[in-house]
Amino acid sequence: MHSQTYSSHSNFEEESDVGWPKLQTPIMREFAKLTTRSTCKDCFGKIHTQEQLQLVKQPLIINKNQACQNEKTKFFIIVKSGSFQRRNFTRSTWAQEIIEHFNVPVLYAIGYPQDSAMQKEIIEEDEKYHDLLQFNFLESYYNLTLKTTSVLVWYDQHCSKNSDYLFYVDDDVLIHVDKLILYMNQVSNNDTIEGWFEKSGKIQRKGIGGVSKENFPINIVPDYLWGAAVLYPSNIISNLLIKAIFNTTIPIFFRDDVFINGFMAEQAGIKRKHMKGILTHDQTEDDLKTNMIIIDFKNEENRQKAWNCYKYNIQCNKNLPLLLFRIFAGISLFIVMIGSCYKYFTSTFYYKQLKHEFDFWYYTTNQWFKQNMNLTLMRNRRQYSSRGIQKTMLGVQWLINLRRMINS
Repeated sequence: MHSQTYSSHSNFEEESDVGWPKLQTPIMREFAKLTTRSTCKDCFGKIHTQEQLQLVKQPLIINKNQACQNEKTKFFIIVKSGSFQRRNFTRSTWAQEIIEHFNVPVLYAIGYPQDSAMQKEIIEEDEKYHDLLQFNFLESYYNLTLKTTSVLVWYDQHCSKNSDYLFYVDDDVLIHVDKLILYMNQVSNNDTIEGWFEKSGKIQRKGIGGVSKENFPINIVPDYLWGAAVLYPSNIISNLLIKAIFNTTIPIFFRDDVFINGFMAEQAGIKRKHMKGILTHDQTEDDLKTNMIIIDFKNEENRQKAWNCYKYNIQCNKNLPLLLFRIFAGISLFIVMIGSCYKYFTSTFYYKQLKHEFDFWYYTTNQWFKQNMNLTLMRNRRQYSSRGIQKTMLGVQWLINLRRMINS
């Protein structure tokens, strides 16, 4: 039954009789030229039909209807997941911390497994942890838009009244829980989605994430947010984003970040903003100490080391060349700043006035020493030790050297 709900390699064509939206931005005006067109041709699952989009409205295989019914919370976390190992890592690290210490709900959104024999393991996993949302379509990279749309619809139906924000993240991110809680306590935007901001540019045509011009004729992608960590205000999900997705005549592209956080947000007039504290590439093991979220680890080993460094202060700073470079760069920058400040100060009126005052003080002091030092030493020879005489002479010499240095 489940294998028929999604056809990832079908060649489907369907003519659209709906006109393209009349929008004012240059990017969206491109769509107005395409009043009718084939939905997809030889696109291997990268463009969805409206029939496939309706899969998100089917009953869930594993549901959590009561997840948001207990009490109101500032935000709700749903993890976009396709890996049991990554879910377990998340459960044992930042998710456990944010649930136990701050009572923030965390669920994991998954699809139906490619291997139907794994469904039994998924059921056992949910019986143990009680934190899965399983939707009725195949778990696939090419179903990202279906999954994200399903999550938005589910959240709108079950959680939007008791939660102000949905924080939607990948299962390979690391989160500094205290920094995230502090950030959420300060956030107040209800008309903006936040995440890693990517400026408008050309759409990708090649590679696993690309789409052909024939199947997606728009050349320019609007500003969008990476799908790894996105903060959605509840009122935007309900009033704007879901409506835009189901009413659009734009080809339904499989990449959720480009399609939902870019094209649909643009079509609905939703603002997009960069979330402070996100690091896109791990560089040293202690990156999580100074950032709120890391969303793109090189490998699982790096992610484990970063958590151990953050939580237990072990396995830190193993990237010695990079650490030394940072130290050298910091010292060099400090020296340049000091030199610039000194150069600026020596060119000011205050410096010249201060130098004039010092020269006058030095001259009068030097004259006083010349006139009175010998007489003073003779009068107090018996009480004044040779060490005291040496200190006095050193003091005079220091003043002379200081004046020479200033004049140079």
